[in-house]
Amino acid sequence: GLELAREKRWLKLELESDCANLVNRLKRTRVDYSTYGFRIRQLLNSFDSCFNFNFVWAPRCCNKAADQLCTWAFKNNCYKAFDMDYPIEIHDVILKDAIN
Repeated sequence: GLELAREKRWLKLELESDCANLVNRLKRTRVDYSTYGFRIRQLLNSFDSCFNFNFVWAPRCCNKAADQLCTWAFKNNCYKAFDMDYPIEIHDVILKDAIN
């Protein structure tokens, strides 16, 4: 998600995750000396200071569409970005979520 934000030059981002451990580490102001913390610092420091990040924890049950899309992308080895030319499976998930 961060790499896509850099590519698109989105300056203000709100990133959600259902992984409380990850969100807590991303929001932490003190230095985390673990390997995980080092990688997070390395990733965030690779962005210009003009980028503004907000990290939010959201339980998986609150965003079923995002969970279904992530599961589908993982199963289908889908790691590309797309705009209006997207697979029909994505359209179906979003439409179902919008209706419900």
